[in-house]
Amino acid sequence: MSKISDFTKARILAAARIEDVVGDFVELKKKGPRYLGLCPFHEDRSLGSFVVYPAKNCYKCFSCNAQGDVVKFLEQHLGLSFMDAMRWLGRKYGIDVDDVKLAITPPKPRPLPPPLPTLILPNHMVITKQSDIAQNTLARWIYNDLPWTTEQKQRALHYFWDYHLGHSTHGHTIFWQIDEKGQCRTGKMMLYRPDGHRDKEAKWNFDYVHSALRRIPDAYPQFAEDKVEMRQTLFGMHLLNHYGPEADIRLVESEKTALIMAIAYGNDEHQVWMACGGIENLTAERLAPIIKAKRRIILYPDRDGIERWKLKAAQLNYDRLAIDIRPVTPESEGGWWKPEDGPKADPADVVIRILKQNQPKST
Repeated sequence: MSKISDFTKARILAAARIEDVVGDFVELKKKGPRYLGLCPFHEDRSLGSFVVYPAKNCYKCFSCNAQGDVVKFLEQHLGLSFMDAMRWLGRKYGIDVDDVKLAITPPKPRPLPPPLPTLILPNHMVITKQSDIAQNTLARWIYNDLPWTTEQKQRALHYFWDYHLGHSTHGHTIFWQIDEKGQCRTGKMMLYRPDGHRDKEAKWNFDYVHSALRRIPDAYPQFAEDKVEMRQTLFGMHLLNHYGPEADIRLVESEKTALIMAIAYGNDEHQVWMACGGIENLTAERLAPIIKAKRRIILYPDRDGIERWKLKAAQLNYDRLAIDIRPVTPESEGGWWKPEDGPKADPADVVIRILKQNQPKST
């Protein structure tokens, strides 16, 4: 029986990409950092259960529980032995294993089903949850505990409504995601403590409105996963055309940061603050309405995310995109950041410290 050396095995496994191998047999759809497809191990009829994870180089079906790495996939799907699976991968990636011939014709992938309509929540949900904002822990901290000027306090009240900040019956802050057409895609729900920090220890400290609605039995059948698909948009995207066609889009990571930066510096004909809600959401698809409008985009990364944001910016390859790292660059290097702001400080953390020191700076 033929054997494969540890060195050759390591070369093959290092070269093999799970999305490439599975993609030879399954039509895949990129969904953030993952890929979705119809599971080849059972009669799958809708996307969602079969997931490929490039970062972990593995796959998993949450319906039939098939899971594994590239070798396991070939063993399960083609009925290959370990050695034949390695030969198959070696042939694919141009790495010699031995002189044994291996002739396999991959089965034709089943085509993906047509895309589902975008999930749109009714506007009355936004209005209802916004009416209780005076009870919201985060809103009260922002308004009462931060050292705003009189003008900035007025902005705070205005922007709570302008961004449609919401309050859930269980105390969550709701950051609604409303697109450039005024359609509500979903809402991100997060619990905050009275000091303005996330309450990550609490049960159900994070959720999405559409997910919560889907858990109510038979209440919202129109939002079922097999009828509509949730497609996120930027927090603040509905403001794209509210402040004039020349306003730059100033983009931060967290929704809380966008709100604080807007209060500190204002939304006007020159700038509008938005949030992507996570670096994985910094994609051409999410930025499409801004890019289509040929708006200038300025990225403001967190202190520990500068290099990742630079990489994302290069991947986007948009000629009207820039990065401003001054808020999270040390003062010794011409920026605003100080060690007491912390190694993971975001621009709002730095601005709050400056406000408390009564040393305002302009962007």
